[in-house]
Amino acid sequence: MNKTININLANVFFHIDEDAFIKLDRYLKTIESYLAKEESKDEILQDIEARIAELFTESMIHEKQVITLSQVNDMIAIMGEPEAYKIDDGDDSTSSSSKFKSSRKLYRDIENNYIGGVSAGLHHYLGLNLLVIRLIWIISALFSFGATVAIYVILWAVTPAARTTAQKLDMQGEPVNLTNIERKVKESYSKFADKVGDIDYDKYEQQTRSGITKFFDGLGEVLKALGVFISKFLGIILLIISGVVLVGSMIFLFSFGTISIFELGDFNNMDMFSLGIPYWIQVVLFFLVGAIPFFYLLILSLKLLFSNLKSIGRISHITLIGIWILCIIVITTLSVKKQLELSYDAEVIEVKSLALTSEDTLRIKMDTNLMYSDDLRQSKLQKIVKDGSNTSRLYSSNVYVNFRTSDDEELKVRVTKKSYGSSESIARERASLVDYDFELDNSNLKLDNYFLTMPEFMKQNVKVEVTVYIPEDQIIYLDKNLMDFSRVRNFRSSDYNTYLGYDQNTWKPLDSIIKTDSLTTQN
Repeated sequence: MNKTININLANVFFHIDEDAFIKLDRYLKTIESYLAKEESKDEILQDIEARIAELFTESMIHEKQVITLSQVNDMIAIMGEPEAYKIDDGDDSTSSSSKFKSSRKLYRDIENNYIGGVSAGLHHYLGLNLLVIRLIWIISALFSFGATVAIYVILWAVTPAARTTAQKLDMQGEPVNLTNIERKVKESYSKFADKVGDIDYDKYEQQTRSGITKFFDGLGEVLKALGVFISKFLGIILLIISGVVLVGSMIFLFSFGTISIFELGDFNNMDMFSLGIPYWIQVVLFFLVGAIPFFYLLILSLKLLFSNLKSIGRISHITLIGIWILCIIVITTLSVKKQLELSYDAEVIEVKSLALTSEDTLRIKMDTNLMYSDDLRQSKLQKIVKDGSNTSRLYSSNVYVNFRTSDDEELKVRVTKKSYGSSESIARERASLVDYDFELDNSNLKLDNYFLTMPEFMKQNVKVEVTVYIPEDQIIYLDKNLMDFSRVRNFRSSDYNTYLGYDQNTWKPLDSIIKTDSLTTQN
């Protein structure tokens, strides 16, 4: 049974067995003896202890684990033996460190920052030119409509700042050992000494220990505790939000993705699926664009709740951010392409005169083809159907009907076919391929409530407008199913399913015209 000892390394408490403590204590005292003549001895020792505490924390499975002799030996293997780093101003401190290059860790470089130090940190992490990284942030922010700003803010919040010497060495990809810690602290200490010059440190220390300083120290502890509480509370809120969104995104991916891959449903009439590529690919693109930012938000919430949470790694960061930017570019490109395809419109007009005797009552109605649909209502919904020759056609009931009086004795029907395209000629060609029909059968004018065109014109906003020009001396009877297709209300709802005649520049029910004529004759 070994005796355990409680120690404090860089304000972190550890339980360590006696043998491990003896070796660790001897190790630190040896280092301290080598640094006895160094002005920056205290700063170097603090950073060394902070690095040792970090290595011990990483090697622990749980908080109450006892540090053993093997863990101390592993730490010394990483940090290096004190005898190998005996301070000698004539030695080249970089010679030993050049033998080993550790992997870089992502930190914010707050010593070379403009805003939060994210770009400077990525400069060390990726090895790219700092100016190039900042230009990428600016350009992508413009083309992503501000979405990149959200990514920057998330990285700012998630990525820790390189404050200690060990963190700065990790950020620059240098091994965190005694030599490099000593060299880094000396550099910082030298810069600081150049700035402050000759200062009476004893007098300064006495002043900082005055009553008001102690008061602010206490206030700082209170604010620090309050900050920890707020960060934990915020972490819980962000965890709930990001978790719900990610779960919803996964449901969206597997439900819509499965339906589209196995063609279990039709997304033709959904505006969100209009990029002109297979629907399952669009589902994946939308999922990645929405899920990746909330994945980083989830990481942020976990870091707020668990301060010792490890990073997902540089390769994972690069991969996720690269995929997100690529998806944004693809969606933006396809959306612009889709808009360009609808930038021009064109019309193809057909006018046909129909023979009709004035003694006949003209009956007008909308007619449907039961092979395609039994619904007589006007709609912008589209679907793919098979015609009589088993050819795929695009079916749409996006038809409008208007009524005008004819300037002669002929009944005329004007059919306007309208379509869109990336040029006027393409739009006109698409409009010319629209098939719309009507017929006059024994004074019954039957107007199709639908049109057919090519299946590839889905999402091209093709439509048909029918204008019927009626002679003024003609008696008409309008079926009530015309009401749903009339864009311009030429008639009141009471005029449908009623015999109408033209009198005093308007169409009126025949009984009101007869009464008016009778009263005029009597007078």
